[in-house]
Amino acid sequence: MKKIAIILAAFAVSYSARAADDTVAASKPAYTVSTDFTYASEYVFRGQKNSNAAFQASAEVGYKEIYGGVWTNQPLRSGENNEVDLYIGYGFPLQNDWKIDTGLYSYNYPETATLGGNTGLSTYESFLGLTGGQFRGFTPSVYTYYDWKLDVYTLVGSVVYCFPIKQIGTSINVAMTYGYTSNTGSYGSNHPASNYWGAGVSIPYQLAPNAKLTGGLQYAGNDEDLTGYGESYKLYYTIGLTLGF
Repeated sequence: MKKIAIILAAFAVSYSARAADDTVAASKPAYTVSTDFTYASEYVFRGQKNSNAAFQASAEVGYKEIYGGVWTNQPLRSGENNEVDLYIGYGFPLQNDWKIDTGLYSYNYPETATLGGNTGLSTYESFLGLTGGQFRGFTPSVYTYYDWKLDVYTLVGSVVYCFPIKQIGTSINVAMTYGYTSNTGSYGSNHPASNYWGAGVSIPYQLAPNAKLTGGLQYAGNDEDLTGYGESYKLYYTIGLTLGF
């Protein structure tokens, strides 16, 4: 999934999904294929608004602990640039549902100008995280990222709490996130270190064994606007359909 430590759906594990996993664990295939189609009232990444209303789509393939995929943000308002990201990762399983997660992201902005005046900006980021280990409904995670082109370090901590609603086979998932970005000033992006934070709630509903609808309401803030929208605090919503094969 895209941008693990910021998007609520990346952490939220619904009651219905866990129950289904327990039922089919013995026959679960070694590979997975999933797609996601989401409408977002705003596209916010690490506390920064990157576009107004947008359509977001993704596809991911996994085999045992290896996974990879593509994610895109397509703004619905003219004049805003799109984004297409690629990623690959590996999860090292530990005891008590904990997992070390590591991999690479490639962020691509086909319509964004580079410092040389050309279009087609791309950056590359590695990540390493510790996640899982549910404790009384809480699921914590800590991730560190390094952008090799922009020379930027990011540290993100998140925690999700799941309220199961067994009567209708769903859950209410509440998440809180805090991030710190230390910019060394390479590639012309000499901004000082900044902080961002977020909170959100999502409700997934299992439409069918391989189809899930998720609605979410998110809040995000930062102590420095880096994208020019002039918004330090943002409230936005998402609704998405996830299909598994």
